[in-house]
Amino acid sequence: MRDSPGLEIPPPDRYADAVRARRAELRAERALLLGGHRTELRSSLAAGRLAASAALSTTLAGFGRELRHHADTADGTGRAALPALTGAAVGRLAGWTATGWTTALLPGVRRVAAARHLPWGSRSGPDPAAAVLVRPPPPVALPAPGLPTGAVRALLAGAAGGTWRLALLPAAALPAVGLPALGGRAVLPLALGVGMALLAAATRAHRVAADRARLRSWVVEVVGATRTALETDLAYRLLELERVAGAELDEAVDCRRAEVDAELRALAADHGGSGRVDR
Repeated sequence: MRDSPGLEIPPPDRYADAVRARRAELRAERALLLGGHRTELRSSLAAGRLAASAALSTTLAGFGRELRHHADTADGTGRAALPALTGAAVGRLAGWTATGWTTALLPGVRRVAAARHLPWGSRSGPDPAAAVLVRPPPPVALPAPGLPTGAVRALLAGAAGGTWRLALLPAAALPAVGLPALGGRAVLPLALGVGMALLAAATRAHRVAADRARLRSWVVEVVGATRTALETDLAYRLLELERVAGAELDEAVDCRRAEVDAELRALAADHGGSGRVDR
């Protein structure tokens, strides 16, 4: 079928098509700016808190195992130095944990901004949200370890447990080597010396065991105190982060929405529209 004479098909208006496509993009972007960023921010921070708490639990479990191993294997000098070493180690652990929070929480805040095409972090000056996370954590107050068991206390505890019987063991063993149990003055010093040596060794072993048990119990308190302090610090940081990042997102959303509205009005006016921005 041939076209009628004089009937011409108008060429496509590519400019109008481009304007309509751009207006559709702007309306879709504006829909993302009408709310919801606060809810998404809270969800992101809640997920980040779960990840941070799980990582903290793993770190503290390994830290507790290391401290208990030191308490079980160190000599007297090592056990005496454990409280000071633990205090320094807790300070380093708290610093590493705070650094991990920055890695776990800040990307979620930036994803909320990126989903709305907001220029997060492009402004001059430090990022207020990052400043909340990168600051050093407060010192962790650790419980004081109990006093070591003294020699007298260890001796009394051993006596209550029957350790005194070791002093009589040499006298009971003398007949086994062909000597009378009551061999007079010639045998008495030997029996007393051996018995006192056994008693001293048993008392020392009891003292070491009590000291190790004291440190193991203290390690449990240290891990609990560290967990409480760091979890509390994390909770305060999350509250402040939600406030600071929420305000930053509100400001960025308002600015971007004003830019989108202005471009929509310009496109409507340029294309002969009413200049009304869809709500």
